[in-house]
Amino acid sequence: MNTLNVGSDGMGSWSYGFIDPVLKRTFPNTEILHDTTKKPDLVIRSHFMNMESKGTYDTPYIVWSGESRPVALLQSHAPLFELNTYYSPRPNSVYFPHIVAEIKETKRPAVINATDKKFCASYAFSNRVKEREMLFLYMRQKEPTCYSFGRSCFTKDNPFVAPASNRGENATVFRDFAFNVAMENAVIPGYMTEKIGFAFGSGSVPIYWGDTDTVNSFFNPASFLNVANYSSIEKAATSAVELWKDKQKLQRFLDAPITVNNKLADYEAIYTDYRPWQNPMVTALREAFPDLN
Repeated sequence: MNTLNVGSDGMGSWSYGFIDPVLKRTFPNTEILHDTTKKPDLVIRSHFMNMESKGTYDTPYIVWSGESRPVALLQSHAPLFELNTYYSPRPNSVYFPHIVAEIKETKRPAVINATDKKFCASYAFSNRVKEREMLFLYMRQKEPTCYSFGRSCFTKDNPFVAPASNRGENATVFRDFAFNVAMENAVIPGYMTEKIGFAFGSGSVPIYWGDTDTVNSFFNPASFLNVANYSSIEKAATSAVELWKDKQKLQRFLDAPITVNNKLADYEAIYTDYRPWQNPMVTALREAFPDLN
């Protein structure tokens, strides 16, 4: 059997979970390796915190950006393609939403009852963003069962401890909250992180702030509260608290399907199936490694 040894530059290894299945489908008779003791045949180049790698190599490479900004390219040669989690005009760029990189499948628990919600809202952020903090503090003033579990706006009277060590598990501990604040760090076209997915996964109604066109293209607007739909952050906070107190209206949000089309599933298929949006990736890989076809 042929082998393809894939290496990492920066934090490219974080992408193995969703790039390896593409490689295996593209080259079904090839074993995909990550042997750091040998020179890689292919490199996944990505961000490393706020720094970019200074490494140079002549190996074919793929770029993956898990941030709302591009990864620096090698001056010596262009990547086979770029996976960007925002809408990028750069050549060979393939859009891949960040939420799918973090969560293989976004779904709600099977049954959710508004009357079972013990608390109004959960907030779990360490990174300080003015709009997020404003919304939470307005809600906290109006309703004391709004709790913060991160360094941003931390509340000392929380009903339990939610460690930041495992965000996926933290999503489930918020099941008793009507809302989960799922606001992004910034409003950038195409950029949609795991926040709204974890909120849905906890059985809460996400309170979202980000690029409205992007979130509405993936999710049903009737299933989450979009801060952008209100004339001010304070009015969005007031509306959320009022919904918390009106269980019948809250239930409508909880019962609404979270998606209205197949777009999210198409991207989630990167883990299991081939879909047409993957074609530029497959074509570039086969051209770069013709002996593996």
